[in-house]
Amino acid sequence: MSKVFLSHNHADKPFTRRLAGDLRQAGHTVWIDEAEINIGDSLIDKIRAGLDEVDFVAAVLSEKSIDSPWVQRELEIASNREIEERRVVVLPLMVQKVSLPGFLKGKFYGDFTDPDAYQQMFELLLRALGPATALTKPPAQEIDALRQELAVMKGALDELAKQNKAHELISLRHKSANLAAAIEKANQKYPNHAPINNTYAFEVGSTPVTLDYLLWGIGKAMRTGAHILESLLSIHDKWPDAQRMIEAYDDLLASYD
Repeated sequence: MSKVFLSHNHADKPFTRRLAGDLRQAGHTVWIDEAEINIGDSLIDKIRAGLDEVDFVAAVLSEKSIDSPWVQRELEIASNREIEERRVVVLPLMVQKVSLPGFLKGKFYGDFTDPDAYQQMFELLLRALGPATALTKPPAQEIDALRQELAVMKGALDELAKQNKAHELISLRHKSANLAAAIEKANQKYPNHAPINNTYAFEVGSTPVTLDYLLWGIGKAMRTGAHILESLLSIHDKWPDAQRMIEAYDDLLASYD
């Protein structure tokens, strides 16, 4: 399994979200820069922290992204890693026909400009990322039920987040031993949740919140009108973390379509 940083411009978000969902379904962990940076954060520090934690940087190249100062900065940092580590770190993925920036010239790139060739290019990308254990596709009825439940929960989370004046979403990068143990246990019980838990699981106080626990807690609150998880999320201002986990799970389910 590899950890992948998706460097992209907001204009390419539909493609990037699809790619993120497919990569997670294939068993890899994904860090999406725009979703990981919160208002008020030091952008360079956050970007550098994300880049330091991943194995590869997949650069989504388009007319917008090659002119983006932030994408250029991300690729500059990643290119320095290539030199220091003497291995391939930057993986160019072209979604529009553009001239490669100077520091990417000569690199083999994934050509995603033809939508019909997406799967072929995706297989080449997986080969570059190395081995991973793909998730087992749940039965169609289970996926439909999950998506219906998820749609309701997303609505509930959006409303509760507004009530609690939640800020933009931000991921928890430094996991405690307690959280790491909870993630391992949850992943063993629910293997399909692993790509989400590995990136988005968080703690409220000393309570680990993995995807299965969040789904159960919100579901129970919707049925009974209250659950201690709601109070914990409010007290510790963790609604943004819960929203991010649900959004990532939505992307993962979308990759099954």
